[in-house]
Amino acid sequence: MNEDQKPAPALPASPPPRPLDEEPDEESLVETRAELDVPGETGRQARVFAVWVLSLALAVVLSSAVGAHISLDDDGSIRAERELARSRGAKARVALVVGLLLPALLTFALNRRYRRGGGHARGITLDVTRGGEIRIWGRGYGSRVHLEGAHVTERLVDVYAGRLGAWRQRRLRVRAAIAHRDGSRELEIATTARRADMEEGLGVEGGEGDCVEFNRDDFDRVRDCVLASTKK
Repeated sequence: MNEDQKPAPALPASPPPRPLDEEPDEESLVETRAELDVPGETGRQARVFAVWVLSLALAVVLSSAVGAHISLDDDGSIRAERELARSRGAKARVALVVGLLLPALLTFALNRRYRRGGGHARGITLDVTRGGEIRIWGRGYGSRVHLEGAHVTERLVDVYAGRLGAWRQRRLRVRAAIAHRDGSRELEIATTARRADMEEGLGVEGGEGDCVEFNRDDFDRVRDCVLASTKK
């Protein structure tokens, strides 16, 4: 085969588009991890409920499997009494281990993962890019807002989130001047409010636990960067 007859080399396949909830590769001016996923509390409750339901269902199935197996010929015999005693002990162990200890340990692990500063929240990333965007991604999140000309407001919000209790947040809301095709129109983040925040004249509102919360130092760094970017 001469050179004219050789097949052309195959072109490299283009990489698939990156999902919104995966880490972007654009350079960041500020990047930080979340401290508490307040909206994720609903997901934690659903997982805990599922753990207990499935564990109890499994305990019922196993209890049936380890139940007494006695033939009609053995009814009332010593062997039947021993089998009944064995069955009662086995069912008790299944109820204790599978019906109680297993879901309790799984619930403890879930609560620890979803706690403030836990592994779940640390999987959520927020950044402000050199290209003029604020973005949040990870754990199902995937939003970006262009900062040029954006309207930035702050407020105090009293929230209640089940086992987490009730507390006051300071929130930063960024609303884009124009909703770009590949971006969101609004993004809001929060941090735990301090006493000094009450003296700044910010409005206090009641609200739901629908905002991801960040460490105060990280929140302030993002806030300063957002305000600087919107003034460019």
